[in-house]
Amino acid sequence: MPSPRASGSGGTPEDPAHAYVRLRVLRAALDAGRPPRIAGREFPLFSRLPPRRPGGLFPRVIGLRLLPGAEGIGEPERELDAAAPATRAAFVLRHLEGLPPESVRRLLEEAEVGENVARAAVRAADALAGRLLDEGGEGAGTPGSPPSGTVPVPDPCVLRAGPTDLLRRRRRTRTALLSAGGLALIAGLMAVQPGGGGSRAPGATAADPSLLLRAEAGAWERAGRLDFTSWPARGPAARDRELLGRVLAAWTSPDSRVTISTTRGTDPGPPAGPPRLLYAGEVDGAVVVLMHDGLRLMRYAEAAGAGGGPAVLDLARTDGAHSALASAVVLNRGEGTVRYLTAPWVSSAVVRELREAGDEGRPVAVDAHGATEALPTPAGDTECGAYPVLEFTGADTADPGPHTVADLGELTPVLLTSGGPGAGAGDVPDERVREVWAPTACHLSTLAGSGVRTVAVWEFARQELPGDGRSAGWVCTRADTWRTAGSRTLVQFQPPGSTEGAGSG
Repeated sequence: MPSPRASGSGGTPEDPAHAYVRLRVLRAALDAGRPPRIAGREFPLFSRLPPRRPGGLFPRVIGLRLLPGAEGIGEPERELDAAAPATRAAFVLRHLEGLPPESVRRLLEEAEVGENVARAAVRAADALAGRLLDEGGEGAGTPGSPPSGTVPVPDPCVLRAGPTDLLRRRRRTRTALLSAGGLALIAGLMAVQPGGGGSRAPGATAADPSLLLRAEAGAWERAGRLDFTSWPARGPAARDRELLGRVLAAWTSPDSRVTISTTRGTDPGPPAGPPRLLYAGEVDGAVVVLMHDGLRLMRYAEAAGAGGGPAVLDLARTDGAHSALASAVVLNRGEGTVRYLTAPWVSSAVVRELREAGDEGRPVAVDAHGATEALPTPAGDTECGAYPVLEFTGADTADPGPHTVADLGELTPVLLTSGGPGAGAGDVPDERVREVWAPTACHLSTLAGSGVRTVAVWEFARQELPGDGRSAGWVCTRADTWRTAGSRTLVQFQPPGSTEGAGSG
């Protein structure tokens, strides 16, 4: 154990315990006054925050404010409080502990204060002591000895008690009462029906057939945007309240008789409010009802004449569908056939073979409700002997088409387009695009069940082959889904005269 150091005033050995405690207190005081360190750097801006107190804040009493006593606090103490932490420490060590300047400097350096800062702190402490002791009266003494004429220091154990801010307390109480009253009023309004007759369970309005949304027959001609909200309610059973009530009950509160299926990424839950009726009627021996809730398309089907029997309810996402994507939906399926319900703005439709670039197709019959005749479908055909697609032209002046859609076995057909990244989507009817699509058609079956929205082809390269001078193409096929995620890409090499390109994806 090292020998005790001599004190700075009398040369007598100093108590090592006192020196140890003094150094600990000095370090703690300086640490409290230092700016916070982040990644090894000091940030003086945060030094303005209140210092940390080991014992926490002052005691708290509800309804009272407790403050330290103010007796004896004058301008000298305020000047000392405004000094740097190292200067205050040097002042205490010099003029209360009575240590010489070198001992004070050495203690400051042991407390991790730089040498230059320690010397400056000692000089500043002596200068400050001269001013404070002069103002303190007679008996100021000399540096290095405890001052005898200092201003009385308040007792730290004595606190002043007083009431809290009464005006602020009243204002806070009034604000709290007004907020509670406003919340109670809002809760009451939300719980009461518009007619004032009690409360309704969530989804009750969605199950009421009288609240179904219906667009007028010519609403699409005045609409600024063509989508499913412009479809009128069509079909022979569009006014069958019993049927519509049964359909809404199956959607909002399905029971064991209802089988629900959804396309990938579609919410299977009930509608948030009254949906829009698109179609209701009998098709090929089945009663079919189509509705739209703003984000999803719903198709309900049950056997004709078997009201209340087994039913199938299909749901598919349609959020963001524009005129081309909202121009046709699958109405019903048969053995290798499909019927579409077309939008009111569709003026003509043809069915043609996608695998044959030169096929001009044949016209499709559409009834007064917008339902097509039964058309051949490639969905479920594993042999891919043919790939029939529907091509339609619309009365939309902004995007009349013609547009081409393919049936992948889901509620909404897939829109077929062309074009590379950054280019506007083109249509299939272009002769060159048909030649690119022909070898690609049979690859579409790999996308079934993925919730695909659009499929685009892009011939990004064509190169001459050695020999007879013919050329081959490199084609990228991209499929985008309704859920934006899960897109798929296929790259194909299409040799001349091929009917099915070799690809990888």
